[in-house]
Amino acid sequence: MRKFKQALFASTLPGALLFASMSSFGAFAARADGTLADFFDQGKLLIDARYRYEHVDQDGLANEANAHTLRARVGFLTGKVWDLQLLVEGEGIVQFNDDFNDTTNSNFAFPVVADPEDFQINRLQVEYSGLPQTVITVGRQRINLDNQRFVGGVAFRQNEQTFDAARITNTSIENLNLTYAYVNQINRIFGEDGGPGAFQGALEGDTHLFNAGYDIKDWGKLTGYAYWIDLEDAPQATLPSTQTFGLRFAGKHPITEEFTALYGADYATQSDFRNNPRSYDVGYWMLEGGIAAHGFKLLGGVESLEGNGVDRFQTPLATLHKFQGHADVFLVTPANGIVDVYGTLGYETKIADAEPLSGVMGAVTYHDFEAERGSADLGSEWDVELVAKFGDHWSAGIKYADYDGFGTGAFGDRNKLWLSAEFTY
Repeated sequence: MRKFKQALFASTLPGALLFASMSSFGAFAARADGTLADFFDQGKLLIDARYRYEHVDQDGLANEANAHTLRARVGFLTGKVWDLQLLVEGEGIVQFNDDFNDTTNSNFAFPVVADPEDFQINRLQVEYSGLPQTVITVGRQRINLDNQRFVGGVAFRQNEQTFDAARITNTSIENLNLTYAYVNQINRIFGEDGGPGAFQGALEGDTHLFNAGYDIKDWGKLTGYAYWIDLEDAPQATLPSTQTFGLRFAGKHPITEEFTALYGADYATQSDFRNNPRSYDVGYWMLEGGIAAHGFKLLGGVESLEGNGVDRFQTPLATLHKFQGHADVFLVTPANGIVDVYGTLGYETKIADAEPLSGVMGAVTYHDFEAERGSADLGSEWDVELVAKFGDHWSAGIKYADYDGFGTGAFGDRNKLWLSAEFTY
């Protein structure tokens, strides 16, 4: 409870701005007949609770991890009054045992399960939509750009990644979506007590994110992006300050009435920025293609992150769990870079007449990893997942990852199993 109160009244810049905005807005609303009622009556209660069991067996560690955790979020999104809308959401994560390294409990004989106990404000934001085709969002918020390869919320972990930011989105030009965000703090998955080093909980800095996406009808989306990430208090070896410029195209196109082609390509360059002590320039590229029909999807691709033996292409703000295997072996790019050749067979469908079951999603993915520089073998991995939805609010899932590496260090063999049940409202 003490931790929650400290988070609630933390004197961050976004928190102060939002508190002032909420106070002023409430005063104005109270003087307008019916306005304050609309503010609450048209609002929405937000609830998200997820239980998870995670098992990790990793070569080189004496014990296996068995983690039982529960994440609960409760929030409220107000109705829109005078083009203003407020959102506040608290989050609590509790552990039912301690047979794992949660990155804060010093259980170094166990594998990492990065779900530390935490009580905090997850989101606290004000949104203004009074300008034509423009939305301005200020405060602690989610930011998910494109496929989250560079900027995302890491929703898979119990504590998601959020951003203390001012963000503006404009759609004045038909089919063009422009987004700019200034971020002065990244609130990472490791919670308020996270750290030091790679497990640092919050990263301050002056980060600028620009993303411009143009929808090409029936073909896909072309996106240009520029991300200036300045992480003032981060360890530069694993969380470097960088500037990244790239171009992405992804989409789908019907081949016949039954079959649809899937495709994507991405290219980016990255170099040192601001307080990064290194001087370097490295690249990234991705190509993928596939086909979809009757709920099935077959997709194959290659993704390459360059490394020169010391410096390497990094994506510290990404939803890293989505990429390079669910075993999370390569959260930090190896010094010689990495090439991931992967293939996925997936299936997803909605079910209308099989109550209580309302939908099913499943996928099997294979990854083959090698170093981008020198082509050394970095192992391989199988990932399997299945999610069932029940009605509009309940879901349950099972996921398994089996990484076949070498040695007992960073690339040691490991397998992971997740069982989860979630309620959202």
